Amino acid sequence: MPAAFGDFSVLVIEDESFTRMVLAKMLATLGFRSVHQAADGEAGLAAVRAHEPDLVVCDVEMQPMDGLDFLKALRASADARHRVLPVVFMTNRADQSRMDEAAAFGADTFILKPATPASLKETLGAKLG
Repeated sequence: MPAAFGDFSVLVIEDESFTRMVLAKMLATLGFRSVHQAADGEAGLAAVRAHEPDLVVCDVEMQPMDGLDFLKALRASADARHRVLPVVFMTNRADQSRMDEAAAFGADTFILKPATPASLKETLGAKLG
């Protein structure tokens, strides 16, 4: 696990503005160099292109473009970096079929909502380590 997240930038994609704000604050507190935000998958794709984050933390259930469609579009990108960008999904429901579908499209891991600083530190540290 990295000693600090200060070398990394992260993008939070979450449609609930309060949850997105809380997540961004937790990630900033963990020491990420920069924390970018997007309200849905479509805005998330634009934010990936604009900010080139090192990691994406993404809600699964959003409208109009949900997390799975975001991931499918990201993995189909012409940019090789986007095809391998680590994506950590957040979900209220850890149903196995949904997790299997997301894993098939290259989701790296899952965090059950509500995320905590400890769960973020452990999961993201493992992905970036």
